[in-house]
Amino acid sequence: MNEQYFSNNPQSQHQEKQIDTVVNGFNLKLITDSGVFSKDRVDYGSQRLVETFMEEKQVLEGQKILELGSGYGPIVITLAKAFPQASITAVELNERAYHLAQRNSSLNQVGTIQWLLDDATSVDLNGEVFDYVLTNPPIRAGKQTVHQFITHSYKQLKPGGSLWVVIQKKQGAPSLYKHMEEIFGNAEKVKQDKGYWILTSEKIV
Repeated sequence: MNEQYFSNNPQSQHQEKQIDTVVNGFNLKLITDSGVFSKDRVDYGSQRLVETFMEEKQVLEGQKILELGSGYGPIVITLAKAFPQASITAVELNERAYHLAQRNSSLNQVGTIQWLLDDATSVDLNGEVFDYVLTNPPIRAGKQTVHQFITHSYKQLKPGGSLWVVIQKKQGAPSLYKHMEEIFGNAEKVKQDKGYWILTSEKIV
């Protein structure tokens, strides 16, 4: 069985390489490796998620962004470049991806991200709450885990804060939409592109 990218400590032989890409107008240099999610290119869904979020939201000075399952960092590094005035936290379970993300942060001259090696479905952030949570959840980890990403996101949001998710229709987008409605009391499909749905829910208290 192939090793899964959501493993805590990948054992596969290292195959590091650098990919040069553009995400929403920002040039990124990203080091990737075997045993991490989307090692050959920035995932299409991740690109659509960050681009749609930036089209819809203007993050203000002092506002807080959390990414659950940040991989080697393309989403939060893009956000840090776009919104240097924001406070950004990234949570990743995969040790290899976590260390790559910190290297990529330095490589792209972004120093404003707090990187945490932890389980995104249960991470304890000491009561800190956020204006925005973004996630491209690990579909291969199973429906229960993906739904736990949503449940934990709700706990991490301020009242009035919003969750932003990308998921493919064929991988359970309609089911996840319903779960978001159950947890938040609301959900919206903001965009659909090549089978990818960008979904958002607002925490109303």
